[in-house]
Order: sequence, then structure tokens, then C-alpha cells
Amino acid sequence: MKTCCTLFFCLIAGLVHAQLPADTLITYITFENLKGHNDGYGASIDRPIGTGAFKNLVDRSYLSSRMAKLENSYRWPDGTRIDFTKRNSEHSSTGIVDRYTLIHPNLKDTIWLFVDPYKLDSIFYVPKGLIAINKDVLAKEIAPQLKAIEDINAAKDAYSNEQQNIRNIANYIAARFGVVNFIDQDNLRKVMKDTQAGAEIKNYLFMLYVLNKFYALGKNITQPKMYALNKMKQAFINFQKEHPNVETGNIKINLN
Repeated sequence: MKTCCTLFFCLIAGLVHAQLPADTLITYITFENLKGHNDGYGASIDRPIGTGAFKNLVDRSYLSSRMAKLENSYRWPDGTRIDFTKRNSEHSSTGIVDRYTLIHPNLKDTIWLFVDPYKLDSIFYVPKGLIAINKDVLAKEIAPQLKAIEDINAAKDAYSNEQQNIRNIANYIAARFGVVNFIDQDNLRKVMKDTQAGAEIKNYLFMLYVLNKFYALGKNITQPKMYALNKMKQAFINFQKEHPNVETGNIKINLN
């Protein structure tokens, strides 16, 4: 009996672990080469965090990506997201450095974090008073989005009734993780380049692929590309049932 109970709890623990996000999802939102704690890192104007956000001001997507990594790499010790909106600039010996005033929304703890957007660090650390985001924290943050994706997939006519929810989640993914990380050309190329199908249905299928690739990584499902492709195929089948008269070109052939 004792052995059976032990096996049961081990099985439950394994299932719970499987629900945590994939490591890949963590890498999408955090600084590369992010190491452990370093009390002096980011704590003074002479040792700022070098995000490199302004190294190429022409590339706005790069700037957004680097700023997103700053905001997503760290959390308060209790897992609370950090508000980076309180910022001013100061002159250092090497140039302009940004100083962020971080205030915990509940505890009112305050940290001043110095960031150099013109320099790109090769190694990043966790400043004193903060933690690096982990899979447990991320799982709680993305849970509402994953539940919404489940509802979209379960909808009888998601094309007609779930477009706003689809856009909301897509915007969330774009802002936090970057849409490019969820695009697989080999699975999407033929559908997206179909000149006979309307732009609306192609965009709908594209969005559902991105959402379900995100879902698969958020749930740590094996073969996330295959999972997203199968969900896109099922979404197209459902679409045809509800909208048989809409021109879909060669999508049915290209999805086989």
C-alpha cells in the first residue's frame, strides 16, 4: 500500500511538472547569458545593466525586443511583475544612463536600477533585491492566456465570434515574447502564399498557429510545431463547416 501511494504521488508530481512552461519560452523573454545574483550589478551609475537597446536606433523592433527583455527578465522576490515606467536619465562618465525607480506595488520596497541602453553586456546578472523569472512564476502569469486559447479552440465558430480575443492574445504574445518566435515557415509558407484564398482566412489561420505554438510551449507539450499545425488544420475544418461559401483557394490541399 505504501509503495502504491508513493508511485501515485510521483505520478502526480510528474504531471504537475509537465504543466510548467518549456525552457524555450523562458529564453524568449530573458537576457541571453543570464547568470545568478550580483549585488553590485545595476545598483550604481558606474555599473549599469547594458541592455544595448539603443545600439541600432533605426531598428525599432530590436529596441522593443531589448526593452522587453529588461522588463521580463526580472521579478520581485515574491514573483510580482516590476513596473519600469518611473525613469529618468543621468550623466555618467561614459554617457547617458537611465535610472529606474522600482517600487513594489504591495510592500512599497524601492530599488533604483541603473541601465545603459547604449552598451550591450555579454553576461547579465540578477540585481540585489530581485529574482530572475522562473517557470513557476511564468506559468502563473500566462495561465489566463492559455485558458483563453483553450476557449478559442473549443468555440463552434471562432472565426466569427473570437476574433477580438484572438487579437488580444496575439498582442500579448507580440509584446512579451515576439511573434517571430512562433512562426515556422515550413508549416505556414504554402498557406500564407496561397493567392486564391482571402486575406481574412489566411490571417485567421496564421494567428491560430501562433497562439497554439505559444500554448504548446506554455504547457510544455512535446512537438509544439506539430501541435500548432494540427490545431490550425482543425480550425480550418471547423471554418469550412460554418462558412462553406467563403473562398479558401488551395488551403485545403496545402494543409494536407
